[in-house]
Amino acid sequence: MNAVKTGTPTIKLLQKLGRINIIRALPPEELYNLKDYVNPVRFAKGETIIREGTEGDSLFFIDKGSIDVSRSGSGIITKLSSGDTIGESALLTGESRNATCTANTDVFGWMLKKGDFEKIVSNSAGLKYALEDLSQKRKQGIAPELPSSQAWTATVLRSIDARSRGLTSWQKLMGIGLIAWILLTVNQHRAFIPISTTSLLYAVIQLAAGLLALQGACEAFIQGVERMGARLKWDGFISGTVGSILSTLPEFVVIAFLVKVSPLAAIITSMVTIFNNGLAFSIYSFFLPKDKQGVYAMPRSMTLAGGELLIAGGAVTFIVGLIMVLMQGKGANLVLEKFDLIAIGIVLIIIYIYYVVSLVKFYGEGKDNPESVPPDPERLGHDTSWPGIILMLFLGVLGSYAGGDLIGGFADIALKELGLPTIPTAAALAFFAGISEYIIVIKSHKRGELGIALSNVFGGMTQVMFLLLPFAFIVIGVLGIAGGTGIYSMPINFATSMLTILLFPLFYALHQYMEQNKSLSNLGAVAMTCIYVLLLYFLFSVPS
Repeated sequence: MNAVKTGTPTIKLLQKLGRINIIRALPPEELYNLKDYVNPVRFAKGETIIREGTEGDSLFFIDKGSIDVSRSGSGIITKLSSGDTIGESALLTGESRNATCTANTDVFGWMLKKGDFEKIVSNSAGLKYALEDLSQKRKQGIAPELPSSQAWTATVLRSIDARSRGLTSWQKLMGIGLIAWILLTVNQHRAFIPISTTSLLYAVIQLAAGLLALQGACEAFIQGVERMGARLKWDGFISGTVGSILSTLPEFVVIAFLVKVSPLAAIITSMVTIFNNGLAFSIYSFFLPKDKQGVYAMPRSMTLAGGELLIAGGAVTFIVGLIMVLMQGKGANLVLEKFDLIAIGIVLIIIYIYYVVSLVKFYGEGKDNPESVPPDPERLGHDTSWPGIILMLFLGVLGSYAGGDLIGGFADIALKELGLPTIPTAAALAFFAGISEYIIVIKSHKRGELGIALSNVFGGMTQVMFLLLPFAFIVIGVLGIAGGTGIYSMPINFATSMLTILLFPLFYALHQYMEQNKSLSNLGAVAMTCIYVLLLYFLFSVPS
């Protein structure tokens, strides 16, 4: 046998450990350091792995290869292969082995020694209790309720992140963005480097630094909410909902800065972000594991409350878009302004508030799969001190302001000095502004939180449609009432009418595919992707 101590923890290793029943029956948040005690082992063909009658002192998980299991007087009684486990009961009882296991091929796997497992248990009162309860159930022949391997792995990974201390990668990258923001701000006042002679380079630096600051702000808000949720004992749904809404705050700040530069660019950026996130939803659907029927069952909350939200979004955009088309026949220089924009914004926000209330009631009644929401944050080991919470929220606010200022500066140079067209520039801003959302989805997917990842990418559309876009409308309308110039309005022309009315097929198509069998298939993903690519193609080809 060849055994080598593992190095840094990997998601794949935790996913393998999550397939072991006895491990999965224990609180995952208490096993955050389990990977530090797991050794990779290799056995040559013909080598004896365990011998009948010897002390059970370790558990072995088969990663690759095949093993013959034999018993005295009976010969080979079964074969084990990839994914099977040897010696689960050894961690509980240490009883003698009741069979001999021999490598039928070269075998690679992972080993956890009973002594190391006992070290982990000795440091956790909760784990001790859970282990005693599990032992009693096994003696009584009661099968414990087990979370899915994905949910178990996701909780362990969240616990590892929660317990980590010191600077993380996102904080370092955010620091780079904030330092760049400070230097650029000083340069604007001191003019060490003339902006007029380096407009393009200056704009690119602003964009890059702004993205780093915004990504850091999103992470900081999520961390702050998780810590607060742990301190105030919020459940996973409440903390996840608050974190999801707060993580969009940087986008609100970006829109506020864009309104100062160009109200039309702010509106178009918000609208194009909806199309981009719709495309992200359809593409992500490809990566969801499908069952034997080739479908992935979506969270019930998404198909019910989310479906109703899509209907509302489609209806509002169709009504407003149709009115804009009809009004174009009345003459030129027509606009939506002041009370028009505020009224549309208020309607959208009211719909979203009722959507959130419906979700709270839905989860409170236990109607959805509990694995479609994050675990309760108080279980994970967060720093719950008020200074730590305040620091994270402060970083979120600072990163949002700095990122918004930088992105606004980029838009100012791009539109006014470089003369770039409004729609392509706004589309680029929409893509870059949505990167932080996509990163959150990718992280959730890697953890195995598929329902949460899907909900996040779905929320990327609905939150922009029912929070970000109405925020832009209301800000522009209020500035118009406050005596702003005519620029604080939304012109009614071919481009803006098309942007608005084409949101209807986006919501309609998604709703229809969600309603069909309450699931997603690769065929539906292909169709949605093609539809959304076609919509984006026509949006980009529209003259600004």
